[in-house]
Amino acid sequence: EMLTVAHTTMLNGNFFSDLWGNNTADIDVRSLLHGYPLVAQTIGGKYQLDQTVVEGLDRIEEENGDITYRVMIKEGLAYSDGSPIGAKDYLFSFLLLSSPQVRALTGLMPPYAHIVGFDAYHIGSTRVFSGLRLIDEYTFTLRIKKEFLPYFYEEAYININPYPISAIVPGARVIDMGNGASIRGEMTVDILCSTLLDRATGYLSHPTVTSGPYRLLSYDADLHVAEFEINPYYQGNHEGQLPSIPRLRFQEIRNQDIHQQITHGQVDLVNKVTDGDVINEALMLQGEGRLSVSPYPRNGAGYLAIANEQPITSSVHVRQALAYCLDYNVLPRDFLKGHGEIIHGYYGLGQWMLEAAGDKLEQLPRYQLDLDKADQLLAADGWIYDSAGKRYQRGEGLRYRKAADGTLTPLRLRMIVTPQNKAAYMVLDMLRENLGSIGGEMIHEELPIAQALRQYYRQDERNFDLLFLGTNYAYFFDPANTYRIGEEYQGAINTSGLQDKKLAALAKAVTRVPSRDQDAYLEGWLAFQTYWAEVLPMIPLYSNTYYDLYTPDLLEYYPDRYWNWGTAILYAKLNR
Repeated sequence: EMLTVAHTTMLNGNFFSDLWGNNTADIDVRSLLHGYPLVAQTIGGKYQLDQTVVEGLDRIEEENGDITYRVMIKEGLAYSDGSPIGAKDYLFSFLLLSSPQVRALTGLMPPYAHIVGFDAYHIGSTRVFSGLRLIDEYTFTLRIKKEFLPYFYEEAYININPYPISAIVPGARVIDMGNGASIRGEMTVDILCSTLLDRATGYLSHPTVTSGPYRLLSYDADLHVAEFEINPYYQGNHEGQLPSIPRLRFQEIRNQDIHQQITHGQVDLVNKVTDGDVINEALMLQGEGRLSVSPYPRNGAGYLAIANEQPITSSVHVRQALAYCLDYNVLPRDFLKGHGEIIHGYYGLGQWMLEAAGDKLEQLPRYQLDLDKADQLLAADGWIYDSAGKRYQRGEGLRYRKAADGTLTPLRLRMIVTPQNKAAYMVLDMLRENLGSIGGEMIHEELPIAQALRQYYRQDERNFDLLFLGTNYAYFFDPANTYRIGEEYQGAINTSGLQDKKLAALAKAVTRVPSRDQDAYLEGWLAFQTYWAEVLPMIPLYSNTYYDLYTPDLLEYYPDRYWNWGTAILYAKLNR
């Protein structure tokens, strides 16, 4: 039997690493394909060692303050082709993703700077990663730099999935000659371009040897459809759970087609529905027994993303003025139809921090539609001229800012909108009317989501100022990388383009607290959120309740209990 799963976000085919972007549909596919993490996500921001994988773990305090973890992998684990998984596979994952060759392909720094020896290895001054040691076939060590401690998610510092060296760097192997792990064999940028990025066979979009509960049967990059079957060598997640549904198909669906396709048997499960009209109709059909509905709070939100590096939107006054040009009741009321609410920061309704923070969230700066404030902020930023260089009068055309050489720049912003994106057009209409009434102009371009995301992650040149976007947060919520300063972080890591020293420091401080100390974490989280809402790297619009819609013959499917549908589906059964 095959279960057809659909999502309103189209697959991009990035089924390997977030260094190439983080489309939410691609993330779900990764959870199907890549298993056996060292550290498992549980629920409510908590985590534990994956007992299916880890035989033992020792924590060693070094004399200089570093911490070394000794990791012992269980014997008998295997990839989807039956080849064994051991310590070398986990070391290869660190070595590959930290390599200068991958850096040359992505332009990004991976999140492993906490490991001793990373800097020298990453820039290519040595082929040896000194903080990683191969002890024996099933044991390795990882040494954490003292300057990266304490850390709220300390054990997560060791976390990674195993990747097959035979598929990515054929003929190479992981060795340790006594001074650290390294890859012996030829691993050039050209080789990785072929083995990772080839459109038809590359591991990025066609990873055929994997470690998760399912293995990839096919991926059609033109239709954006993927099919999977159970991985017969998979031994279970951290709870030992194995999948029972033999095959899966994952495809895109349009909101207007959801009910017709699900009631006519063309799809079986639609994941992460947000459109209020679709949800309300689904609730009616549920009452008639024609489909099942599971609601759960979103670990993410809808935002107006801002390209903070652009000349106009680099100003905090302009970003705040834009925030005062929006009526925040419109999307929860007219798009979500009551299945969501206004938010004021960089968070989602499903995160544990919200309940823990309680009334303290009221300290965050809040914005509402106020064109007088928006006008004042623009004037304070220098937008005080008309096209003739005279004093701008509100309501009389476009306003301008004068450069040092006397050149006049119009207040004209460019917004990308993705096709049939009802919420995005609502935001565009508000900005066009409200910003227009105080001398600004909105122009827009409609781009397919794949192209829009390439600009957002700066894989293509970014030529927009604004983009309506939904985002879901990583389970181990750590905003430090998101707001790092430095050109090497700009792109898929620091997507906003804002390089603000205070924000970077506050983002880093959130997790630089003793391991699992939730009170200390929360204190730093609130300080970060408060300043974030002041400088507005993006404008928060709403967080919502997701609804998964599915046929009644899908049993024991509980998306509210797990991180994503790819995990929940392991526990489900198909009664056909």
